[in-house]
Amino acid sequence: MKKVDRRQLPLNALRAFEAAANYCHLGKASEQLGVTQGAVSQQIRSLEAQLGQELFVRKHKRLYLSPAGQRLLAAVSEGLERITQGIIQLDTDSQAMTGELILCSTPSITNNLLMPVIGRFNRAYPEVMIRLSQIVPNTPLLPEEFDVCVCFGLPDDTAHLETKRLHTTRLYPVASPALMLNRPLLEHENELLNYPLLHDRARGWTHWFNQFASGEVKGCAANIFYSDNYQSLMAARMGQGVALAEYYEVASDVASGQLVLLNSKGIEMGIDSYLVLPKKE
Repeated sequence: MKKVDRRQLPLNALRAFEAAANYCHLGKASEQLGVTQGAVSQQIRSLEAQLGQELFVRKHKRLYLSPAGQRLLAAVSEGLERITQGIIQLDTDSQAMTGELILCSTPSITNNLLMPVIGRFNRAYPEVMIRLSQIVPNTPLLPEEFDVCVCFGLPDDTAHLETKRLHTTRLYPVASPALMLNRPLLEHENELLNYPLLHDRARGWTHWFNQFASGEVKGCAANIFYSDNYQSLMAARMGQGVALAEYYEVASDVASGQLVLLNSKGIEMGIDSYLVLPKKE
C-alpha cells in the first residue's frame, strides 16, 4: 500500500467510499451524497489509485467490498464517527438532546467540510437547534459565544480555549477546462505567471511565486482580487482565471470535470486548520 500523508487525506473521496461501501451500490451512494453516480465512481477510482489497492470487486453484476475495502470501511466509519462526536461534544442519548449548538467557521470550511457533519448531526438529534456563525480566515478574535469552531489559523488569545490541529493547508492551482483549451501543458510552476490569476485574502499566489518565481506577486496577463477564496473559486469555475484551493474544496469539481488541477504538488501555506472549543472551567 502506498504511503498516505495525513495532511493530504482525500476527505471527499473517503466520504464517497463510505457511502458506496455501506450500500455496495453507486446509485444509492450518489443519492445520499447529492452528487452524480459518475462523480462517486471517479472519487473511488481516485482513492484506489492513491492507495494502490482495489477496494471493490464486481461479481455477477453486483458490487462487493474487497478485503482491503472491508478494512478501510471500518477505519473510515470509525474516523467519521469520532469527528462527529468531537464536534457535538454532548451526551449520546438523542432523547435528552435539546438546546442550541453554535458553530463557527470560515465560509469555505463550512461549505466543504462541516455541511456533511451538520447533516449527520441533525438527523441524529433533530431537537437541537443549530446556529452557524461566520468568521474570516486568520481571524484574531472568535465570537463571544460558540460551542465549536473550526478555524483557519489560530486566534491570538488561546488561554481559555482547547485547540486541536486538523491539518496543514496545501494549495493547488485549478482552472476551468475551457480556460486551458489550446494552451500547452504546464512544465514549470512559474509559467502560471502567464495566466489570468484569481487572488483572495489568503495571498496564496504570493507564497506560490515567492517559491517558484523570485517573489513576483501578480501575473503578467490579468489579475482579479476577491475578498474570499470561495469567490475566487466561483470565478475559476466560470473560466475567469486560475485560482488556488485546498483539494477538499475542489475534489467534487475535479471529479466532475468542472475544474482541472494544473499542478499535483501544490504548496504548503504554513497555516493550519484547528478544531477549537471553549475550555471547560
